[in-house]
Amino acid sequence: MAKKKQPTVLFDIDGTLLDTHGFGREAFIRGLAHVTGERDELAYVSFAGNTDRNVLDQVMAHRNLRLAEADVRRIFARIAEELRELLRANPGKEIAGARRLLKHLAAEGTALGLVTGNIRACAYLKLGSVGFDGYFGFGGFGDEHADRAQIARSALAAAQAAGVAVAEGAVCLVGDTPFDVAAGRALGIPVIGVATGGRFGVEDLRKAGATLTVADYSDLEGLLDWLGEALK
Repeated sequence: MAKKKQPTVLFDIDGTLLDTHGFGREAFIRGLAHVTGERDELAYVSFAGNTDRNVLDQVMAHRNLRLAEADVRRIFARIAEELRELLRANPGKEIAGARRLLKHLAAEGTALGLVTGNIRACAYLKLGSVGFDGYFGFGGFGDEHADRAQIARSALAAAQAAGVAVAEGAVCLVGDTPFDVAAGRALGIPVIGVATGGRFGVEDLRKAGATLTVADYSDLEGLLDWLGEALK
């Protein structure tokens, strides 16, 4: 018997689902310092919409560093350890309305996945700090690729590997930066731009090409109606 096709919604994490008080940057700084022996405040790097792999590429270019893949893995592992400690003292804060949206989508049988610049371990540490980790069984992550569009493609491949019957024309991406919008457009899927991250407004996301732009999740019924039409 053929699998029933499932509507699929892919979510960014930081600024879209939760706020972790800038701990991602601090954990990266600490993890990098632990392996390289030098604390770098990364003032030349913007983390908004970036990916951990790309941040490390930027660091290597800026500092003329050459890191073996084993060193990269050591840095990522240490970043996760540092983030775990930071979140233990001060858990993340969910974006208002995000939990209701996830709960309703899950109840309707929508497959929920991640498209995040975080490495996998950090993604689930952040989500777990607010109790969102159980909603997401697959995703694309920032330790896999530097490019967010590639991360999005990886998420769809992971969905299929997890047994999700991804339906063509029934996939949507939700994110708070123009980089999320660009990733969705690269895949040819609709994007909901949510101006919840504080860095980019509704107009920024509209100009970037978001299919739908909203200031926040306050109109849950409207969002669910739109998704219901878009993911038929």
